[in-house]
Amino acid sequence: HMTGDIHAVTAANNLLAAQMDARIFHELTQKDGPLYDRLVPKIKGVRKFSPIQLRRLKRLGIDKTDPDSLTAEERVKFARLNIDPTKIMWNRVVDLNDRYLRKITIGQSPTEKGFTRETAFDISVASEIMAILALGNDVDDIKERLASMVVALDKDGNAVTADDLGMTGALLVLLRDAFEPTLMQSLEGTPVLVHAGP
Repeated sequence: HMTGDIHAVTAANNLLAAQMDARIFHELTQKDGPLYDRLVPKIKGVRKFSPIQLRRLKRLGIDKTDPDSLTAEERVKFARLNIDPTKIMWNRVVDLNDRYLRKITIGQSPTEKGFTRETAFDISVASEIMAILALGNDVDDIKERLASMVVALDKDGNAVTADDLGMTGALLVLLRDAFEPTLMQSLEGTPVLVHAGP
């Protein structure tokens, strides 16, 4: 298991994939109002955007900070990512080369209401998250790179990022311990710093 970096990358990568599929499901099964209310719920009677939601609004060109001030059109624009299931480029990963997972069908449970799609597994070290972990300069740089990862295209051909899915903070938490290199020892007894994947 080495340093645990591969486990952290696997968990982060698959969390992002699961969140994307959950978002697609909720957008397909909910009307605009309830979907917006789920994304920006009232807590003790007050509705507030999170920092990551404010970043999304800014990218959309909506210059408002009060969730109740958005027009119906702006709420739909904010709440619906409209991911094109045929343009998803983010696969789940596993830390072994399992040829039977190279192409799979997901969503076959009756609870998924018939929303199936073909996808695949990649090997964990091939995840873009592993590249970011290995090449990032510092925590801020890694956060920015994670936020801008493109996971799919929407039905208009625009990029959908990890930040659009609201996942940047969760990914950072899972990767936190993997930021530090691990002191190990070679077979000859030489100390070596091991960081990230092969």
